[in-house]
Amino acid sequence: MALDIELFRGESRQLVRTEPLISLLKPAFAAETAPFKGSARFVLMLRNDPGPDTYEGDPHLTNLRADFGYIHVKIHMEGRVVHQKPYSVNSLVGPILARLARELAPEERRWAFRIAGLPSPEDDDSAQRLPPVVDGTDDIDTSRSTRLAFGIRPAAEPQIPLLDLTEYGVELTDTEAPVTVLLGAGVRRRLMEMELSTEIEEGGFLVGRAFRRADIPELHAVIVDEVLPAEHSGASLMHFTFTGDSFGAMNRTLGDRQLVGWYHTHLFQTERTIGLSRTDIDLHRDTFRRPWQVAALINLTSRRRVLTCYASSDDWMAPCPIRNLDDDADKHRSTHPSLGHH
Repeated sequence: MALDIELFRGESRQLVRTEPLISLLKPAFAAETAPFKGSARFVLMLRNDPGPDTYEGDPHLTNLRADFGYIHVKIHMEGRVVHQKPYSVNSLVGPILARLARELAPEERRWAFRIAGLPSPEDDDSAQRLPPVVDGTDDIDTSRSTRLAFGIRPAAEPQIPLLDLTEYGVELTDTEAPVTVLLGAGVRRRLMEMELSTEIEEGGFLVGRAFRRADIPELHAVIVDEVLPAEHSGASLMHFTFTGDSFGAMNRTLGDRQLVGWYHTHLFQTERTIGLSRTDIDLHRDTFRRPWQVAALINLTSRRRVLTCYASSDDWMAPCPIRNLDDDADKHRSTHPSLGHH
C-alpha cells in the first residue's frame, strides 16, 4: 500500500501538497544508498505506538496522526538489505517538510501534516522475544482477606534519609526536578558500553539508594549503584516488557539496596520533547510507583547512545538532571538532562 504525506497550511489547515512518502525520503538516505549501484527499494512499516505530536522546528509542524509515531525503514539494493532502522516519524519527515513549507510560504508559521493510507500496525516479520509463559498463578481478592488463611496489609514505607547534593558536586541552582539522578562508580560506563541488541529493545533495573533532598525535602535524589539487565523479559523492535519472573530474579540480588528505577532502549534518535512512548509511561506509572523511581531511556543508534532519565511529575514525566559521580566531585559541575554522544 502506497503511503502519502499530506501537508496543511495555517490554522485552517488548508491542504496544499500531497507527496508520496518514499519520494520525500529518498534524498534523506542518499548517503546510505550512494555506495551501491542500481535503484533502491524502500520498505516502510509504521507502528501504532504514539509519538510526539509536534515537530519543534522552523516552522512549527503538527503531526495529525501521532498515534502512528514510529516508522521502520528498510532499503534493498543489489539484492540485499543495505540499511534498516526505526525512526520517529517527526525526526524523519519533520526536517523535510519544514524545508518544503518554507519554500511554499516562508511567512507562514503554522503547518500540519499527516501520513495518509496507513497500513495495519501489525508486523509479523519483526524481530521479537516473547515473554515466557507464567505457570502457577492465581488471583487474590484482597477485599476478602479477613476470610483467607493468611492476611494482607500494606507494607510500611521505609524512612527516606536526607542527602546534601552539594557534597556530590551538584549546584543547587541546577535543578528543581522531582528527582536528581547520581550515577555511581562505573554506572555511566556500564550504560554506555554494555552489549545491547540493535534489533529488539532491551531493558532492566536500576539499583541503588533513594534520598530526600536536604535543601528541598519534598524533592528526591537517587544514587544508582548497579545496572541489572532483566531476565525473563519480552521484547520486540518497538516494545520491552517485564514479567513477574523478571522482578523475582532481580529481588534475589537486591539485598539491602533499593529498586530506584528501570531502563530500556529505543532504537532511534532522541527527540527534543519527551522520548518515552505512551506504553513506556503507562508501564512506569503502573509498576514503578515510588516518587523517587526513575525511567532511564537509552536512545541507541549505530554510532551513539544518549541516556535520559524521567520521573513522574503530576500527570507528566519530567526529565531528571544526571550527575556522573565518576567526574571530579571537587569541581562543582552542572548536572545535565542527558548523557552520551548526541
